Amino acid sequence: MTRSIGGRDVPPDLAQWGLHAFALGARSTPQAVVAMDDNGVLLYRARHGVTLDQLAAQGVTASQSQLALLRAYGLIAIDGDRIGTAFPVVGPEVLGPLRPRVRRFAADLVPRISGEVAAIAAELRRRGHAGHDYTVVFGHAVDGLLWDRLRELGMSPSTELSIDRPYWNGAFWALYPPIRGAAGVNEDAGAEAALVMVWSDATGEALWDLARSEAGRALMDDPTGQTDIPVLAPHDGDALHRHSMGIADTIARVLGSDPQARALLDAIPDATPQESTLIVAHELIWELMEALVAADLLQPPPGLRGQAAESLTEQLLLRLHPRD
Repeated sequence: MTRSIGGRDVPPDLAQWGLHAFALGARSTPQAVVAMDDNGVLLYRARHGVTLDQLAAQGVTASQSQLALLRAYGLIAIDGDRIGTAFPVVGPEVLGPLRPRVRRFAADLVPRISGEVAAIAAELRRRGHAGHDYTVVFGHAVDGLLWDRLRELGMSPSTELSIDRPYWNGAFWALYPPIRGAAGVNEDAGAEAALVMVWSDATGEALWDLARSEAGRALMDDPTGQTDIPVLAPHDGDALHRHSMGIADTIARVLGSDPQARALLDAIPDATPQESTLIVAHELIWELMEALVAADLLQPPPGLRGQAAESLTEQLLLRLHPRD
């Protein structure tokens, strides 16, 4: 059964929404808790505040242990007999008008970072890795260093665990409709380097199989012993890293100062400034990559275009561990 919000039918169960967490170092994720039992239904009903009696009248029975788990994960707040969802729930009535504005904002951002993107592509060609520019720009700069830069500027919350937040810390939000088919970034670390994997639904499992294989472990333990995958050092002496930092810094500063960005952040209801920044930034990174492709500045590898790929190496990057 679905319900209509903002003229669109949406599932009355947050477990069926797009769930996103900014929670580095989490011992377990809020997504797993939302998916348990009927927690997603309870959280949907509680998004504007609800009592236990009102839940029962709607056919939702909440046990004390269930409420204790949701509260321990910071997913609900309880005030007297009233329960409220304690994270932003952003539905189609907000996202419908917001996403076209984010798309225009992304297109406006392209000229501000196009020089850095072109410099990354040129450096990769010089190194003999011409097909890896999308992976470096997305996997290292846009969906990597950007989050570090936002944290340094105080624009994202701490993710350090504490006595009060022993399972996860940071930000969590639910979106509907979710973004379908967008690329993502995963990492696995070895003795000398982290293997950065830019995945799609079609290639994610194969990339993890590679990372966990003997060949994958060898890549991370001796990254300079191969020539198929670019190796990046996280310092200014490495052109790939330096230009990636330029991209991340530009996006972060624009999010913090541009009037157009401020209007986008203000459009997110019931969210802290840090939560709004993360929600808009996540929407923005996918639109920005699409805008860079449309401007013919990047070309996704075949595996990210839904095409058969002879090799997944173009979706890989090796990042050396920092040296003291």
